[in-house]
Amino acid sequence: MSGYPYAAAGLMIALLLAHDSSRAADRFNAAALEIDNPQDTGVDLSAFSQPDSQAAGVYRVDIEINGTLRGHEDVRFARSQSGALQPQFSVEKWQALGLNTALIPGLHDRAATEILTEPQQDLPGVIPTFDFARQRLCITIPQALIDFAARGSVDPALWDDGIPALLLNYAMSGTRTRYTRGGTEDNHFLALRSGANLGGWRLRNASTLSDTTAGRDFSTSYSYVQHDVRALRGQFIAGDSSTPSEVFDSVPLRGVQLASDDTMLPESLRGYAPTIRGIARTSATVTVRQHGNLIYQTSVPPGAFVIDDLYPTSASGDLAVTIAESNGESRTFSQPFSAVPVMQREKRLKYAFSAGKYHGQTLDAPTLAQGTLIYGLPHGMTIFGGSQTSALYQALDLGVGAMLGAPGSVSFDATWAHAQTAQGQQFRLQYAKTLATTGTTFSAGASLYGGDFYSFTDDRETDADAPTAKKSQVRMSLTQSLNDGQAGNLSLAGYQSRYRNASNDERTWSLSYNLSLHDISYALTLSDSRSQESGDDRQLALSVSIPLAPFLPDAWATMSTSGAQYQAGISGSLLSDNNLSYSLTEGNSADGQGRSGNLNATWLNSAGQLGGGYNYSRDNRQVNYSLQGSLLAHADGITAGQPLPGEMSALALVKAPGAAGVKVANSTGLYTDRNGYALVRYLSPYQAGQVALDTTTLASNVDLTSSVTSVVPSAGSVVLATFDTHTGGRMLATLRTSGSTVPFGALATLAGRPDISGMVDEQSQVYLSGLPAKGQLRVTWEQGECIAPFALPVAENNRVVQLTALCQ
Repeated sequence: MSGYPYAAAGLMIALLLAHDSSRAADRFNAAALEIDNPQDTGVDLSAFSQPDSQAAGVYRVDIEINGTLRGHEDVRFARSQSGALQPQFSVEKWQALGLNTALIPGLHDRAATEILTEPQQDLPGVIPTFDFARQRLCITIPQALIDFAARGSVDPALWDDGIPALLLNYAMSGTRTRYTRGGTEDNHFLALRSGANLGGWRLRNASTLSDTTAGRDFSTSYSYVQHDVRALRGQFIAGDSSTPSEVFDSVPLRGVQLASDDTMLPESLRGYAPTIRGIARTSATVTVRQHGNLIYQTSVPPGAFVIDDLYPTSASGDLAVTIAESNGESRTFSQPFSAVPVMQREKRLKYAFSAGKYHGQTLDAPTLAQGTLIYGLPHGMTIFGGSQTSALYQALDLGVGAMLGAPGSVSFDATWAHAQTAQGQQFRLQYAKTLATTGTTFSAGASLYGGDFYSFTDDRETDADAPTAKKSQVRMSLTQSLNDGQAGNLSLAGYQSRYRNASNDERTWSLSYNLSLHDISYALTLSDSRSQESGDDRQLALSVSIPLAPFLPDAWATMSTSGAQYQAGISGSLLSDNNLSYSLTEGNSADGQGRSGNLNATWLNSAGQLGGGYNYSRDNRQVNYSLQGSLLAHADGITAGQPLPGEMSALALVKAPGAAGVKVANSTGLYTDRNGYALVRYLSPYQAGQVALDTTTLASNVDLTSSVTSVVPSAGSVVLATFDTHTGGRMLATLRTSGSTVPFGALATLAGRPDISGMVDEQSQVYLSGLPAKGQLRVTWEQGECIAPFALPVAENNRVVQLTALCQ
């Protein structure tokens, strides 16, 4: 029996038992590892017996700060005076990792780019430890020296504007309809969203082309250039945009805009959440729960504490705060929480300034200047306001929002408007409340109008001879969980607008009930709407979805009825990656419309999405198609990708040379192309994210140095996610010397490629990948070194070649 299992166990036990807290060399009888031959001392444990005894150089490591992973990058290590490997970070890099260098004496006169070669001497209390086995740099920083940063925050210095690139997102669709009464009709539509990235600048355009029996029409929806303004946590846009809608109704403008961007904030500071204050008697653990779910936990020292970086939860729901003291005492208090949309966190300023020409559907295009400010005050208060100024229209808005505790939250604002044909006022009240004990969430809003009030868009698009000034507007929504959801969920929503011309009144409301019982989903919806254009419209719909597993995995049988229409069908997904979706339905109508049916399928792959279908009814037969995808032009060529989610979405370009056909983790149907490139969607701008490759899909002659890389893209950027690949032969070499065996623990490195190396085992064998057909191995150990030339035969099916190499 081979001595390898015993050697590995003996090595682990010896390292654990022989550790000396003074960090002297770990020592034990190396012959114990060779149970089969105790006299054989051909073992070199220098890489294990000395702490930090690995070679200095650059290693790709995870960086962990006080137990929290902060990044994954290449770090240069050098041996310090104590003999340990220490990271070679500059002053500004330490700052980026969260160290408050202003509190450390002696660093004031050091340049930001200066490398701190002896961090444990230069940074008292800071302890960097290189865990070589896990390739992890663990850094301990005293709490007093840490710059406060909200959870999830990323240093703006790490925001990546990406590579220069040209982007094109396309969506093509069409139908051919054959009518039973005779004749056919073709309709085709093409939507293009194009753009260019250079540095931090983003140029975007959206255009459409329609081709119907009535003719062709090409139009441009918008064009603009954008750049972030990091010092103001905002975005600058020149061109076509729309004003924010928190204070005034959104207005399409062609001009310039500077507005705050919440995506630049960590998720823990987005939206509204109350500031929690309390007092800990001892060192304590504070936990915050909402609806019974743990949403926050932190440790605090004795004394007063403040929590102001809660992640946004549901828009409302009382918070249960528990203080668990170190002496075993525990106490809990409740903080009511219900937020109307305008509410902001304490000291949070949200702004927007816009100026340009109206870009709506009317022929006239007056110039408009608009500014809005929203600011969070202490004690759950928010103030807000803004103004709109045009040649024939002026408006001013002032408002306040407040957390009222148990009653909920409310906001009130008033708008005074002077239009070209009239003037009036709007008084708006908004309210929100959640009752966690009953599972009830309620929100409502009401607006009353005095005089003849028009918003800016109303004034632009309303015929002065047809008075349509509003009298009132009311909306409400109610959701109710029944028996904690076990008996289903009920929701009610309603909206009503009344005008001075009563014939223009609008009303709509809907009631829905959803229940999931034994994996079967039920949905019942009742709706009623009334308007001048469509009259009264009442609908009742019932649908049921039944999973077909295990008979047919990832498939559901569906049944629905709406009015006189009845349908039944099946839908689901196929293939190993679930990237082929399909649906088949058959229906009938009790009102004389007869039978109908449709069949649709969509296939998503790395280069785009292809869809097609067929449907029929009493009056026609129709065939449809769709083709969606994207193209990215970059320095190395053109990469085809899946449909892009939006103009300012962040993307990553995977670059893994030689690694074709590798699956991108957590992305349906996405694999690297023949050149090793792939376009990754759905990254969060200004937030740290990871791009990973599935190593189980690698070709047998390809290896990766690391399968995961970290990125921090800015809005609209295309960041490069580079993976170091080793493409070539794989070899299990038995090393022999003229006088003795190569010792266990020796390091074998491919000449000229220090990144390709391996450790020699107790049988003098070493495994290496990414090798050329011919080359040399440099083998080093504590007392010597040798060179072993090798030549790989032509391998069938890229198998691992086993050979013996003479090391001299």
